[in-house]
Amino acid sequence: MEKIRELYKSTFDPATLKLVVAFAGSLIIYILAFTLPANLLILYNRTALDGQLLQDVGALAYLRMILAFSGLALLYFMGIQAASQTRTKAAWFIVISGILAFILVLILMAPYDALDIYDNIFHGRIVGIYGGNPFRQLIMSFPNDPFYSFTRWKTDPSAYGPVWELLAGLTARLAGDGIIANILAFKLLPGLFHLASVVIVVLFLRRSAPEQTLSGMLLVGWNPVILYETWGNGHNDIAMVFWIVLAVFLINRRRYTLATLSLVVGTLIKFIPVLLIPSALLAGYCNTDNLRNRLWFLGQTLLGGVLMTVAAYLVFWNGVASLSINRRMQMFSTSIPSIIVNVLYQRLDFIESARIVSLSAFGLLVIFIVYELIRFKNRGRGRNFAQTAFNILAFYLMVTCLWFQQWYGIWLIGLAPMLPSRWRSLALLFGFWVLSKQFIFGPLIVPLIALHPRRTGLWLEPILTMAVLGVPWIYVLLNVRISSKMKAANYAA
Repeated sequence: MEKIRELYKSTFDPATLKLVVAFAGSLIIYILAFTLPANLLILYNRTALDGQLLQDVGALAYLRMILAFSGLALLYFMGIQAASQTRTKAAWFIVISGILAFILVLILMAPYDALDIYDNIFHGRIVGIYGGNPFRQLIMSFPNDPFYSFTRWKTDPSAYGPVWELLAGLTARLAGDGIIANILAFKLLPGLFHLASVVIVVLFLRRSAPEQTLSGMLLVGWNPVILYETWGNGHNDIAMVFWIVLAVFLINRRRYTLATLSLVVGTLIKFIPVLLIPSALLAGYCNTDNLRNRLWFLGQTLLGGVLMTVAAYLVFWNGVASLSINRRMQMFSTSIPSIIVNVLYQRLDFIESARIVSLSAFGLLVIFIVYELIRFKNRGRGRNFAQTAFNILAFYLMVTCLWFQQWYGIWLIGLAPMLPSRWRSLALLFGFWVLSKQFIFGPLIVPLIALHPRRTGLWLEPILTMAVLGVPWIYVLLNVRISSKMKAANYAA
């Protein structure tokens, strides 16, 4: 009897019970606030999947989502704290069960916030059904396709890389013509990368910080932003983030060539990881013994990256248009560059304003990457690369990104378990706060800007940008100030 009591106490300690509460409360919120109001199995007809599920219901829908995410955030942070205080088998079971249960509920949610999943489906159909090239052939070329009316970017080529389009083509071919089958398949495709990211985080922490393994698993596996945007809305950002997380894991194990090639694959899905390739190459170069081995590392890594890129683009290449550079240089929203382009737009035409701002933002980003490379040489091996990657991505998102969307917060959250606590906190704060673009500030301001962009964008765009990004900016500035004071105090001592 005494052994049973001890087993009971060790299994159902207070921290484990908190995990149960966090799991049960989160599951109830997901069901009541997300899936039941937008059940895919009910709203699968064409008119109900027009990307207006929140707008059609009105202010009460936005209020419901704000309250739901507030409740989820509280339960999520309670779960992280509890997971850091226990390592029982029951706790592991609860965390794993939570991941699977939340996925099962959200995969049945009709996409709420964007039509991107339908464009992904259609580009996949161009490859997998029609045997075409989504970098050359546009959605508007297939008006008789059953998915034509669902899409938004009918006159633009794919904005992603060839590896993503190959995966999308295979997925579309397997899913066939059914709307439910395709939505589920194109949630499952990025979702698998989410599960793989959880596995990599666990493997990384088991070696570098064993006491944080369970909480790190929960941090990525239970994160409401990742779950909502990936399993709920089908955004593919986590498919890119996985390769960044894998690169951190490989560098921690001194596999520098594989880490760099991992970033190449991520770049061939979505172009952002290319910003991190110089840091991975520098890590390998600095941690290789002699000049001959260093040159061998650089040679084989660069050759491997070039061959992978050529192979991926071989069947898709459509010149520079395959990179969607012109389109990317002319899209601005909720960012410092969007504020500046609206100022220039008062004196210059939009194309010229966009070109100046885009090139200036890129130049500033390059300068920051060089700065981070210089700092990188003075850090350690595994967590240092995670920190450098985080810094570059955060700078891009908060300073030089032209077209900012709330689901980009996933990029930082994926790296969060591998970071020191204060930057982990920034990643989570950023991920939750920028949802305000969708649920609060975007619905109030974006329609006004769209009506008269030249007139209203000049004063409304700064308000939108400061509202969505202001809190993360303040957090960073406060932490930089605190760090400067600590360094000054240490120097004085």
